[in-house]
Amino acid sequence: MANLTITRGDSRNQTFDDFTLPLPLKAGETLVVGIVGGWDRWDNPRRVTRRIALRIRDAGLPGVFVETVENHKVQLADELIRGAFPDPSKARLVVYGQSLGGREVVRLCRRLDQNGVHVLLAVVIDAVGREDYTIPPNVRSAANLFQRDSYWPVTGAKVIRAADPEKTRILGNWQYHYDYRLWKGKVIEKPDFEEDLRWDWMGGHLRMEYDPEVWDRVTSLITDAITTAPPR
Repeated sequence: MANLTITRGDSRNQTFDDFTLPLPLKAGETLVVGIVGGWDRWDNPRRVTRRIALRIRDAGLPGVFVETVENHKVQLADELIRGAFPDPSKARLVVYGQSLGGREVVRLCRRLDQNGVHVLLAVVIDAVGREDYTIPPNVRSAANLFQRDSYWPVTGAKVIRAADPEKTRILGNWQYHYDYRLWKGKVIEKPDFEEDLRWDWMGGHLRMEYDPEVWDRVTSLITDAITTAPPR
């Protein structure tokens, strides 16, 4: 991990034209939307949300399209989803996000619920920010991965709940532990490009971003949801 070298993304202002999937999608095709955290750019391949998107793209799953969006521009994702699925009841959609992007996953799902858009899976990763993490009934399955080995406000939300347990299955609220100051847990090696001050201040929150176990699990959750869900 320490020798990981990735070219920084160079987009300064994400617009709708940055999306690459064909609109609308065909029947049975799936859209995966990742929401990046902080003020990171949507196409920065150093950030985990973008890395997962590229990994899923490279897997070559038939009929699967993946896009990433900045957490302060989620209206672009909303517009994209409406363009991809003219009939919202036929949507095959997965959304995931980390940090502030995790918070926006919940907000986006609520907006989609109001528009009748079905969501196969919502994955919340170490979400920060005051929020009622209740998952709306348009989401079939949801999962939460978090840590508490950082100082507030960069500690992840402990629990997501289903507004309607008969319609939404909570797959798990999984906590991860990291070695940081007084806390003892998994040791994650700092990538060369991360600054020492940022690494120290963000504690477990940033360590979780580079934990391969976490991101392998997220990838598996997404691919399982795509491959096991029957076409609408």
